[in-house]
Amino acid sequence: MRQGKLSELIHNSARYPDLDECSVEVHFRDIIDLPGPDAYKVVPDSNLVVARIANKNNQSKYTINGRHSSFTEVQALLKGRGIDLDHKRFLILQGEVESIAQMKPKAQNEHEDGLLEYLEDIIGTSAYKAPIEEALAAMEALSEDRAEKLNRLRIVEREKSALEAQRREALDYLRLYNDSVRAKSRLWQWYLWKCLDNEEKYNEQIERIEKELTTEREQNKGDIEHLNMLEQHFVDRQKAYEEVKAAAEEAIKDQTAHEKQVVSLEERRKHTGTKAKKLKKSLQDDEHAQTEAQRTIKECASKMEKKRAEIEELEANLRKEEDVLESIRDGLKDKTQVFHDQIEIKQKELQPWTAKINAKKASIDVATSEREALLKKVTGLKDAVKDAGADLETKQVNLEEKLNSLQDLKARKAAMQGELQAHAKTFRDAQARVQELRSKANSLRQRTDDARASQAANTSQNRVLDHLSRLKQTGRIDGFHGRLGSLGTIPDKYDVAVSTACGALHNMVVDTVEQGQACINSLRTQNVGRASFMVLEKLATDKVNERISTPENVPRLFDLITPKEPKFAPAFYKAVGNTLVANDLDQANRIAFGGAKRWRVVTLAGQLIDASGTMSGGGTHVARGGMSSKLAPETVRPEVLRAWEQESEEAARGLEEAQKDLRSLEAEAERLTQAGPKLDMDIEKLSLDIKNGRKRVEEAEQRVRDLKAQSKPDARDVARIDALEKEISSSAKEFEQLQAKSGTIESAIKDLEKKILEIGGSRLLKQKSTVDGIKLHINLANDEITKAEVAKAKAEKDVNKLASTIKSNTDAVQEVDKELDELTQQLAEVAEYLTELKSKVEAAQTAAEHSKDDLEDLKTQLETKREEIKKFREKEMELNQSLNDVKKEAAANEEALNHWQTEHDKLKIEEIDDDDEDDEEAEAEAEGQEAAAAEGAEPKEPQVKDEPEEHAPPPPKKSRQRQSSTELHIYSSPELAQFRRRDLVADSEYLDEKIKNAKPNLGVLKDYKKREEEFMRRAKDLEQITEARDAQKLKYDTLRKQRLDEFMAGFNLISLKLKEMYQMITLGGNAELELVDSMDPFSEGIIFSVMPPKKSWKNISNLSGGEKTLSSLALVFALHVFKFTANPVVFHGRD
Repeated sequence: MRQGKLSELIHNSARYPDLDECSVEVHFRDIIDLPGPDAYKVVPDSNLVVARIANKNNQSKYTINGRHSSFTEVQALLKGRGIDLDHKRFLILQGEVESIAQMKPKAQNEHEDGLLEYLEDIIGTSAYKAPIEEALAAMEALSEDRAEKLNRLRIVEREKSALEAQRREALDYLRLYNDSVRAKSRLWQWYLWKCLDNEEKYNEQIERIEKELTTEREQNKGDIEHLNMLEQHFVDRQKAYEEVKAAAEEAIKDQTAHEKQVVSLEERRKHTGTKAKKLKKSLQDDEHAQTEAQRTIKECASKMEKKRAEIEELEANLRKEEDVLESIRDGLKDKTQVFHDQIEIKQKELQPWTAKINAKKASIDVATSEREALLKKVTGLKDAVKDAGADLETKQVNLEEKLNSLQDLKARKAAMQGELQAHAKTFRDAQARVQELRSKANSLRQRTDDARASQAANTSQNRVLDHLSRLKQTGRIDGFHGRLGSLGTIPDKYDVAVSTACGALHNMVVDTVEQGQACINSLRTQNVGRASFMVLEKLATDKVNERISTPENVPRLFDLITPKEPKFAPAFYKAVGNTLVANDLDQANRIAFGGAKRWRVVTLAGQLIDASGTMSGGGTHVARGGMSSKLAPETVRPEVLRAWEQESEEAARGLEEAQKDLRSLEAEAERLTQAGPKLDMDIEKLSLDIKNGRKRVEEAEQRVRDLKAQSKPDARDVARIDALEKEISSSAKEFEQLQAKSGTIESAIKDLEKKILEIGGSRLLKQKSTVDGIKLHINLANDEITKAEVAKAKAEKDVNKLASTIKSNTDAVQEVDKELDELTQQLAEVAEYLTELKSKVEAAQTAAEHSKDDLEDLKTQLETKREEIKKFREKEMELNQSLNDVKKEAAANEEALNHWQTEHDKLKIEEIDDDDEDDEEAEAEAEGQEAAAAEGAEPKEPQVKDEPEEHAPPPPKKSRQRQSSTELHIYSSPELAQFRRRDLVADSEYLDEKIKNAKPNLGVLKDYKKREEEFMRRAKDLEQITEARDAQKLKYDTLRKQRLDEFMAGFNLISLKLKEMYQMITLGGNAELELVDSMDPFSEGIIFSVMPPKKSWKNISNLSGGEKTLSSLALVFALHVFKFTANPVVFHGRD
């Protein structure tokens, strides 16, 4: 389209001013060509209509047979039907024919098209332009690189040639060195032969001693097993004895406890029995007193009745006698009336006084009786206080005796405790002495064993250490500390790790360089062997105390080592550095390679990873024994060892004697210990008796106090007694006053009666006496009745009081009897159990004594068997010592064998390449080829392929064809037997001396080898770059040829068809395409020459317009014919 917008395609006119869209349709159909110019057949249902509709909004849409579609679908459909939409050769638009006619043979620049480019585009060879240019550029770059590498090769060759003279001198030295190595090999093989010969002898001795030792062990195997059985049996029996002894002691304790319980129950029963007796006696007394009181009441009541009856009888008699007396008096009335009247008057006067006197007398009698009763009560309490005091004194005396007995027992106990303490001190001293002797014996035995082990280990380590240790002991060298691994300790867990990671554990440690040199000189002069030395004064100490942070906080091997002295720490740090310890290989790999810093790590199994990444160690046989968790003892001389062994035996004998003394002291201590509980039991019993006695004394004292308190008159009783005394006294005074007052009247009456009696005579006197007698009896009876009433009242009070006392005492007696029965029952049970327990204790003690006796017998048997085994052990020790000595010598021989084998394994023949002639010929050939390359010809370097088939490497040098052996000759035993050590040593020293005097520059061999390797490397680089350049050149030539062949094929076909088409169109003209440069068609381009009918040949640019058009059309048709051969053109349109 020539318009810029789709909307400009829509028709716009006055008639149709406002159309919305426009469209164009292209109709296609498939046909089948038939014979004839215009004959064909339409394929049914093959019509195809492709339309495009443009809208006002500058958008468009496609349809295929009226169905909406897209540009992509339309393009795919038309391309599939054979329409060339890429070059649009099916369209010949306006001006295109003219443009073909105006084309130049070749475009002047890349932005223009010439006839060459036009045809190449049609033919398709334009696709080769870019690859050809790229191949050319690559080939030129490789050529520049090749020239540079060739120059470098020449420089290296000149440097290599400059080192030839020094190289020959170094090669001569290496030949001399190889001769020296062979001489040393002969000498050291001779040493190995001697060591192997000694090894057979040592093995025979070891086999003989081991056989003898095995025989001894087999003979004593049964005794050893018997000893083990005896020891186990002794342990079992000792354990059983301890159990029996413990059971006996427990039973004794139980017995003591129950005996204490029996004593306590006995004391309680005794006290309760005493209390019961007292209560029963008191109850009996109270009952008797109650009975007496009741009897008194009955007697008093009976007496009162009897006296009352007697009084009645007396009063009746008195009335009779008074009547008789009155009758007598009446008979004498005349004579005695005067007196009677006076008497009657006096009696009337006396009557008030008589009544007062009788009343006062009765009150005096009552008060007197009450006072006597109170005084009797006080007298009874005093007697009780007296009895209680006597009982208290008796109990106090008994208590004092028991206290004295207790003091005696305590004194005995104190004496026994003192004896026991003294014995304990003696026993402790004996124990301390035994312990001291045991420690001394163990220490001496350990020292002796360590010395033996050290001597054996020292001899088995190597002769070097043994030699230097003897020199140190004798004072011939100073500052020698021994093997590094023996100067520190490490936990056994890390033995394998340190033995693997620290190869310097077998190095010898000295203080100064001079001391180390002295050790080396001694080893050299004595021909003992070789050793590596660490000089403490030369070791750095700045990093010893440095603390570092480790991955996963794993320990550092150096931090796990405990040096014997701090001054050895730098030596251990020098040996192990910052080596870390991992649990397993996985952790070791994480630590060694997991961070930015590389670590040297060793596992507990002996797998070692160096900081460089190399791994070693592990496997089934790991290194161990380099260090120990205990410091190795220093070696001692044999005579010192023998002295130590004798001292150890003396200490063992002293220990045995001290143990015997200790056992006797132990038996005495057991006796005293057993006597102690018995004494404690007696003290406990007596203490309980004293405790109960004190309690009884306290009760007696309390009873005395109570009785004394009771014996003291009651305040009321005292007051009553005082009142009664006063009352009696006052009444007596009043009674005396009344008697005094009535006495005068009674005297007067008596005088009057006397007169009357004198008048009446004996009869009246007698009758008067009778009446007075009766009155006297009545008064006495009244007195008896009064006394009986008082006694009865008192007895009734006593009965009531005693009834309540008897009831309380009866209850108390019942309780005490019940308690006594319970105590008796408990005592019987405890006594029965105690009886059984005593039998058990006796049985346990008997069993303990029997077990002790059996244990002593078994111990005697054990000691006897130990003595027998001791003799075997001594012989076994002698054999072991002999075996160890032989093994030490064998180990030293083995160490020497290993040493010489190691030294021999270190020997190495230096490989010498002395084929100089071949090298010189190769260098001359290389120089000639480089010179030819410098003159401009293609270089023909050796080892650089000139043709594609020359891929084989250059032939090897003659020196490699007669390659010298680097293996040392191994001599047989007969050959070694013919050698003499003196000759071998002389040869070796002679060659060593020549080597020492030679001053070659061996570094020139490395330099020459480097130059040679660099020469070979640069020659190989030159060969590789040449091969790369040739390959790129071949690729470039191939692309150019392929482009030329394809273009010329197409060009010839198009030129032929052009000729045919033009002749057909013009009916007689001629046209052709010509190459400007037939050698290089692409350098100058193509000329379109035309010969119109009846005209001469001309360039198309010189033709007329019609001739140009016909020529161009002929070219177009020829191009379509060319395209039709590869891809038939199905559609063609022209404007």
